[in-house]
Parts: sequence; structure tokens; C-alpha cells
Amino acid sequence: MEIFNQEFIQEIIRLTWRNPAFMAIAIALIWLIPQLLIRKIMTKKYEQRKIEIQKNKIKRLYPTNSPK
Repeated sequence: MEIFNQEFIQEIIRLTWRNPAFMAIAIALIWLIPQLLIRKIMTKKYEQRKIEIQKNKIKRLYPTNSPK
């Protein structure tokens, strides 16, 4: 006895993949999840770069040359 017979599998496919609402949500998730991950990574890199530039500007204003 098969747990999932061919008719049951076809019915699941018909109810999900051919459903416009389900497909719209699936496509939106496939589109948005990578975009959110990339945005998070880019924001983190931007903040690190911003702090690095600020440190370099402070170093130029206040050099740490020790007197001889």
C-alpha cells in the first residue's frame, strides 16, 4: 500500500501549483528573501566602511606623532 498514490499527488499539485494566489506568494518569497539578505549584508558593509572613513578623518586631524 502506497502512502501517497498518484491521484493524491496530482490533486496536491492541482491545488497548489496551479493556484494563482499560491504562485503569487511563492514568486514573491523567491524574489524578496534574497533581496532582504543582500540588503542586510550591504548595510553592514556600508556601516563598517563609514566608521573606517570616520576613523581615517580623525587620524588626519589629530596625528599621533610622539615628540622626540
